[in-house]
Amino acid sequence: MVERDNYLLECGRYIERNPLRAGVVKDPREYPWSSYRVYGYGKGDGLTDRHDLYEVMGKSPPQSQRAYREYVCSNRDKEEQEIREKMAKGAIGAAGFQEQMGKKAIEIKRPRRGRPRK
Repeated sequence: MVERDNYLLECGRYIERNPLRAGVVKDPREYPWSSYRVYGYGKGDGLTDRHDLYEVMGKSPPQSQRAYREYVCSNRDKEEQEIREKMAKGAIGAAGFQEQMGKKAIEIKRPRRGRPRK
């Protein structure tokens, strides 16, 4: 669960960089099962639905694509660590949002009392 758009962008960036961290590729555009080429270069793959959030990173497609490439390739170690920590809690957002989602998850997991319905 993700609270705000800026967290969604960080999650997307984190995912796009996974093949780099794993040493599978040296450049994110080399990984074929990624949306990096769609958002970073405008190359449709027939699978990725473009999210408006990525399109507004610039005033025109070439600008937003360049901004996306720079964003994905930038050094954001602190933000990546924060995303990892929040993913471990099951919700990505402010502390209040994480607590609220944690309570909802407990409610969902808790079985109802009484005899099961027929």
